[in-house]
Amino acid sequence: MPYIYSKCILLLMLVNILVVTKANTYGQGSEIIDSLKTELKNSKLSDEERLLLFHKLSFETNLSPDERLLYSDSLLILGKELDNKRAQVKGHLHKGFAFYDLSNYPRDIEESLKALDLAISIEHNVTALIYSHLGNSFLKMNDYKQAENYLLKALDEQLRSNPKDYPALFNLYFNLSEFYLNTEELTSAFDYLQKSIEYFEKADSPGLTTRAPYLKGNLGLYHLKQGDYKLAEPLLQEGAKSLSSWNKESALGYYNHLIDLAQLINDTEKIKYYTNRAGEMAISVKESTELSKYYYNLYEIANSENNFPSALSNYKTYHAYRDSALNLSSVQKVANLQNELELSNKQKELESEQFKAKQQKTRFYISVMLSILLIVLIVGMFNRIRYVRKTSSIIEEEKERSDQLLKNILPDETADELKAFGKVTAKQFDSVTVLFADFCGFTKHTSKMGPQELVERVDFYFSKFDEIMEKYDLEKIKTIGDAYMCAGGLPFPSHDHAMRMVMAAFEMLEFAQQFKDEDPDDPTRFDIRIGINTGPVIAGVVGTKKFVYDIWGDTVNIASRMESNSQAGQINISADTYQLIKNQLDCTYRGEVDVKNKGMMKMYFINPLNKLQKENLYKNQRVTA
Repeated sequence: MPYIYSKCILLLMLVNILVVTKANTYGQGSEIIDSLKTELKNSKLSDEERLLLFHKLSFETNLSPDERLLYSDSLLILGKELDNKRAQVKGHLHKGFAFYDLSNYPRDIEESLKALDLAISIEHNVTALIYSHLGNSFLKMNDYKQAENYLLKALDEQLRSNPKDYPALFNLYFNLSEFYLNTEELTSAFDYLQKSIEYFEKADSPGLTTRAPYLKGNLGLYHLKQGDYKLAEPLLQEGAKSLSSWNKESALGYYNHLIDLAQLINDTEKIKYYTNRAGEMAISVKESTELSKYYYNLYEIANSENNFPSALSNYKTYHAYRDSALNLSSVQKVANLQNELELSNKQKELESEQFKAKQQKTRFYISVMLSILLIVLIVGMFNRIRYVRKTSSIIEEEKERSDQLLKNILPDETADELKAFGKVTAKQFDSVTVLFADFCGFTKHTSKMGPQELVERVDFYFSKFDEIMEKYDLEKIKTIGDAYMCAGGLPFPSHDHAMRMVMAAFEMLEFAQQFKDEDPDDPTRFDIRIGINTGPVIAGVVGTKKFVYDIWGDTVNIASRMESNSQAGQINISADTYQLIKNQLDCTYRGEVDVKNKGMMKMYFINPLNKLQKENLYKNQRVTA
């Protein structure tokens, strides 16, 4: 630990140097770009000279990403005409960099994988750089398994090919430290952060001065995650302040962490100040995960102030940015890209052998296709007559099917309102019981699972939870990663929603325990912890294309806090829920627990039920099964 602190003075000096350097070289950078553009207009340039200019401009960070994409495309086209594989590698890679700056990570990964494929085929010495960039891109996509894989590959390749390139090793150690900060592996994060500072000093390169603010900011983030807020705050401030004039997205990220810090220490003035500073950065930032996190912070702050209209507005904005930054189709596309590129080399070998055979078969296929086409036309005319007669019944069946699908997503009353009026009016419910359930150790054990295995395991648990919700006439709201959220007492108010929710919670615990008992040594047979709270909420529909029925209010936040303060195999309830069930169930008072943004709150564990209690309670509850 003292090693890092001894470097803080060095980093502060470098940040100051950076500000002066940026101010002095900006005009010079503009002059260089103008000179390159002017030179490109010279009709007497050779192809190789034009190739070099396209290379320089496509990598010029003072240009906008859209301009760099145009120059990268020109570099690729000319590189293919000249059969210059190295130029094509740089063209794909520079396109990837530009898409990264536009937060279009699927396109970035697509171009970077093409660059990697070409670089390996010609043994280009940029493979370590490409591996490193792919690691950062997968990290942005929240694919931690692939991110770690590529970052470690990059480090191995760099140590093998050029262990004396200190600037490159600095960047690789820094990227790995940032990865482990994101995955909460703080020991590894600290070790790699030490390494990055060591190579920062070894490199002694003016070109690395721009990285100094990130070192300070990430050191602050490490202390924040360690709970040392006094050390974290000034370091995060330095990182955010230094980056605010030239990398507003990164500055926004550090201000988001400062907002989290202010919330943790419950300092209203600092929350307001850091939120304003983050807002100044957010104006210039396009769609990104940092922008979605900023609006989620605004949503949490508005909720804590009981400003529900503002909370709803910010939540919708957060939802839109989150979906645009990362959606299921993007994740699937990225997964497919790797498989496609791995198969491409084998396909190329087969294509040359199959070409002659295809030529011989072409004429045969044409004659067969013409015969089939004639038959199809005849049969089609006959079927057309029957098709017209069945159209009305098919349309009606599809309408019923779409109605059923909509009611699977939304409550029946809400779905009917949406079909009738094209929108749904938000409603206030005075008493609703909200449950959050979460798997213990989920991130640790699933980081090593494949995508298909992970989805199947989560679906196995959540499908059973859905059956339990239907049994007790409760409403599933949504799943967030490994968290499951449901509510009782809506869309139709009821008097016994708290007891029905508790009964459902016990069945969820029993199911998880039975499944775990079948194979106790399997680390992915999880324990779950559950939190429950009762109170008023606002319910409504979010989205215009992908409808989501959701609820908002302080009741939801407190239910989430009940879950995060629960324990494996336990049901943790608030004082409000306790008042509704205390005459029917035995509970253990836990005392008052310090809750983020709420202060001290009373909590209770519900004691396990014996066989007789289960039978009596089940008879008294209204269930649908």
